[in-house]
Amino acid sequence: MEMGERQAIYQVSTLQALARGNYYGSTDMETLLTHGDTGLGTFHAVGGELIVIDGHAYRVLGDGSAVEAATSDTTPFATVTWLREQVPVILKRQPSIEALKDILTEQVRELGINDVYIVRIDGHFRSVSARTELEQQEPYLPFAKVLEKDERRFTFEDIDGSLIGIYIPDYLSGVNTSGWHSHFISADRKKGGHVFDLDLEEGRVIFNKADRFILDMPHNKQFERGDLTAASQEEIKQIEQGK
Repeated sequence: MEMGERQAIYQVSTLQALARGNYYGSTDMETLLTHGDTGLGTFHAVGGELIVIDGHAYRVLGDGSAVEAATSDTTPFATVTWLREQVPVILKRQPSIEALKDILTEQVRELGINDVYIVRIDGHFRSVSARTELEQQEPYLPFAKVLEKDERRFTFEDIDGSLIGIYIPDYLSGVNTSGWHSHFISADRKKGGHVFDLDLEEGRVIFNKADRFILDMPHNKQFERGDLTAASQEEIKQIEQGK
């Protein structure tokens, strides 16, 4: 996989801020899409998973359905980049998310373990197990508590679609999810979610490397005053592992 000139990842806020309950959207979709055409995140009040693909932003609702987000919708946490077309790699069957991560991580080791990577996998999935969250009301609970109370899980069977995955090196843990973090959206853009398992029949992978990281700090009064609930390392781990 040949890498071109230096590429930047743009991120709104940090995982730690989200984990502590900073769910106040600070960047709208119109602005976010000026920084990249591919990525993932969430929405104000963690009202659903965010998938950015082909320059469009989609929101996953509580039943697993996806709708295109309004340009005025805001995000408290998102990561995007401009996906550069590379020579695609064809993947054979990957029976689990862990098997897929192992294949992708082999490429990371070859290209540089301490850079950031984004992949897009278009293919046919025997199944995709995914989740989203229901929109929260103030006062906001820490994100681990949101997952306990208002996470919604679903499984899609025999479906065509795209997986957007981001790899973050360990030294950036807390800034974003260390390791791999993936969201799925169906080919018809009507279903999706945060992926915690899958069975990929076959797929076509575009693999991009980024060695610049642009962080847009949260700019809401609650964050500036420090009116957030502390998140334990165990809670951070739960979020990172998709539990």
